[in-house]
Amino acid sequence: MKKRIAAFKARLTSVSKEEPLNKLSLAAIIILDIVILNILFIGLDDHTQQLTTSYEYMPPAANAIFIQQDWTPANRISQLQPLILADRNNARYRYESPFEERRIKRMHPEAQRFFRQAKALSEDPALHALFLSRQKTVAERDKTERAFDKAKKSYDTQLLENIANAAKPGSTATSTTAQQYAQKIDRLTGKIRSLENEIHAHPGIQKLWVIVSPGDTERDQIVAETKRFQFWFPLKELLWQLLFLLPIFGVFYWWGNRSVKKDNPIQTLLSSHLLVIASLPIILKAIELVVDLIPKHFFKNLFKFLQSLHLMALWHYFVIFAAIGVGLALVCFIQRKVFNKQKVMQKRLAKGNCTACNKRLPAGAKSCPFCGSGQWNECSACHQETPIGGSFCIHCGVKVDY
Repeated sequence: MKKRIAAFKARLTSVSKEEPLNKLSLAAIIILDIVILNILFIGLDDHTQQLTTSYEYMPPAANAIFIQQDWTPANRISQLQPLILADRNNARYRYESPFEERRIKRMHPEAQRFFRQAKALSEDPALHALFLSRQKTVAERDKTERAFDKAKKSYDTQLLENIANAAKPGSTATSTTAQQYAQKIDRLTGKIRSLENEIHAHPGIQKLWVIVSPGDTERDQIVAETKRFQFWFPLKELLWQLLFLLPIFGVFYWWGNRSVKKDNPIQTLLSSHLLVIASLPIILKAIELVVDLIPKHFFKNLFKFLQSLHLMALWHYFVIFAAIGVGLALVCFIQRKVFNKQKVMQKRLAKGNCTACNKRLPAGAKSCPFCGSGQWNECSACHQETPIGGSFCIHCGVKVDY
């Protein structure tokens, strides 16, 4: 396995043993890798969007109705109004209506009932006119209330000045303005109440109120089904994404094996890079699933147990030491595989520098004039001197062991 990994690594950075990879060619391959990786993630995202997400299964409006139970008899007309007037109030070019059949089909059955009934109500001209009139009246009342608050503050200030000093002209006018605003607010509030009574009397609205008021048993069932959907969605999403990624990975793997067997170095180089690129999303998605599921679901009972004993600190200690362990393992890997002594010596030897202190050596020097380290060693096979740091003897080509 170690030899196969080493051979695969060599195929990523060279065309063949006799033909190293040119830097310009390497740059072109890296650009190709980036382009393919970007296309892979775009395709993966488009493929994943075909799945129904938790947000689509139980949209915010349906969640507020059936899960949070935020819709009450006092506020449900105000909650319903943005939906009824959604198409009318939206001015965006790339606008998706909340009543698109494609979106409704992805919802929970109870959410489907609600949105289909709301869609029918939004298409009723008379009801649409009532909601539009209510929207305008509420906006006018809000504006009047702000003006009333401003006038009232001015009147209160004027009243304090009148108490402290002599009465000044203008206080009566300020009081009259505030009274006019108050009367207008009362009139607009009455109009809103009248419009709401007409809305409540509509048969379609009465049918909708039945839908948005499920019993406790029905509500518990909806919550249980939503939780079940949310629990299985990460696994379902991973399997769906693997359905997109694995065929691509398989094609690149088959191409790589075929190129090696047919001894085609260029195709071997490209297929090896593409194999790595195709494996990256698979690894990332697997890690994402593990991170999402293990802490939230499998350790749930453990967390409850630790919390009951007031020992949650133990979990955090474990996470800290685990992070330290991963960090140490990563440092050891980097030191041994990336910056190990043999590789450092080879790089210094290739530059004509001392393998110990990395300073430039005079031509033909057997020892470093700066640190005194010897630069040659005797080959165990031919017993001739070969440079320290090289993997093979320069005379007989036998692998050198240090």
